This record gives sequence, C-alpha cells and structure tokens, in this order.
Amino acid sequence: MNTKKLGCINEAQLKHLKRELVTLLQQLQADLDAERLDQQEEKNQLSCTEVLDRAEASAVVGLQQTGLSHMTQLEEEIRECQNALSRVEAGQYGYCQSCAEEIELNRLMANPTAILCVACQSKEELRRKGGSL
Repeated sequence: MNTKKLGCINEAQLKHLKRELVTLLQQLQADLDAERLDQQEEKNQLSCTEVLDRAEASAVVGLQQTGLSHMTQLEEEIRECQNALSRVEAGQYGYCQSCAEEIELNRLMANPTAILCVACQSKEELRRKGGSL
C-alpha cells in the first residue's frame, strides 16, 4: 500500500478530507440554490398580493433580511470550501495560514475548511473580541 506521508496527514486521510470538502460544497450550493428559489417565490407572491399594512410589511422585510443574511453566510462557506479544495490541489492543505504549523487531523476532520491551528484560532478569536495576549 502506497501511503505518501503529507505532514501528519497521510494520502488516504487527505483523499477522505477532499471527499468531505466536495460533499460539503455540493450541499452548500444546493442550500444556496434553494434559498434563492425561496426568495424569488416570496417576491413573486408579494407582487401578486394586496397592499400590506405596516405590520405585515415589516414582517416581510424582516424575513427577506434573514434570507439574505443566510444566503451571505452560505456564500462565505462555499468560498471557504473552494479555498480549501484549492489548497489541497496546491499541496498547502493542512497547514496554518498564520504560523505555518500543521493543523491537527482532529481539527480538520471536525472542520475541513479550517485555515488556522487551534492556537492561532484562539488568538484570532481573542483579537476579534478585543482581548490581548
């Protein structure tokens, strides 16, 4: 059996993670397509209905904003998957983009799009919260 070692991830594990990324990307794209379809159906229904009162109009706007927010989140997750797949193809997958150390296999199994090791992710979260080390 030919298992070329790629840092702490062997070739079989890398293939598994790549399949996970492809599956995740397909699911996210399907979810985004469904959300877009829902948004379009809601717009079509609104254009066919009577004039809404203020409360109804406010509720509709709130639902549209929630849908748009969800679509934005899905688009971001799709980009993360595409970037991870690009890193796989470039031989750069599994390495922290901050410190260049290997990302633990358990972390990649839990989050195959991870770009930071646990230590750098913790630092990033502290930085975002305004904390310091």
